[in-house]
Amino acid sequence: MSDRAKAPQMPENLLNTLLSSGTKADLLVLFHRNPGLIDTVEGIARRMGKKGKGIETEVSELAKALILQKKKVGNSEVYFLNREKDREVQRDIADYITNRGGKKQSR
Repeated sequence: MSDRAKAPQMPENLLNTLLSSGTKADLLVLFHRNPGLIDTVEGIARRMGKKGKGIETEVSELAKALILQKKKVGNSEVYFLNREKDREVQRDIADYITNRGGKKQSR
């Protein structure tokens, strides 16, 4: 069996979750540039120059995808990068792209 045949298929819903909005892309960049960041939705929004309610859905969806983790600290819920899941997703995406690169696309 070739490596290409063994490669995991990239779930479309994961790609849609990660790439469905510019805000999600901005969140991923923020957490990658600041991997130790732990903050509330309001704090994260402030760092991005946005309102808390404006990013709440995207933060929630990234938490549902397990890219971000949520933890209760006092009376607040804070979010932080799930480094293990993030590495796993990056590997899956890289494998998917590498294996798709072997297929010729017509122009």
